[in-house]
Amino acid sequence: MKIYFVRHSLRDNSVKEDVIAPLTEEGHQKAELLIEFFRDKKIEMIFASPYKRVIETVSPIAENLKLPIKQIDGLRERKIGYWVEDFYDYAQQQWHDFDFKLENGESLNEVQNRIVQTYQSIIKNSDYETLLIGGHGTAMSLLFNDLTKGKFNYNDFLQMKMPSIYMWDTETEQLTHIQ
Repeated sequence: MKIYFVRHSLRDNSVKEDVIAPLTEEGHQKAELLIEFFRDKKIEMIFASPYKRVIETVSPIAENLKLPIKQIDGLRERKIGYWVEDFYDYAQQQWHDFDFKLENGESLNEVQNRIVQTYQSIIKNSDYETLLIGGHGTAMSLLFNDLTKGKFNYNDFLQMKMPSIYMWDTETEQLTHIQ
């Protein structure tokens, strides 16, 4: 099975509420550019985080391929707890201590457990050959960290763009960064 992972496009950071933060205008334009890449990939099903920016990223692909989007809460981004001005400093703290979290937030261990269980459920219950999963940088990085037995790390997380495409081949257990 081949699984394409798409990290959401450019987020509008003026909206502090994580669940409803949309894409920027440039983010919408970049999402539209994904259509051409996925046109011939034989995607059979699309799964996505329910967050608005993820849905706005994968919707053009879904519409073009005439596929539904199955929203799964387990694919959501980690809960930080409250708005953090220096996101990268916070992320670095978390990557150095997977149990570190703010009040009302999630640790990376908690996010990794959730996303790995969600991924395993998708795979176990899918008879498809090619899937697309739309999600978030931190959550997907933690899944990739698990799938690659720790080879995908904080430095790889920092290299992720918005949007980014990765492909995981379940037979070869190879993760390929496409874009």
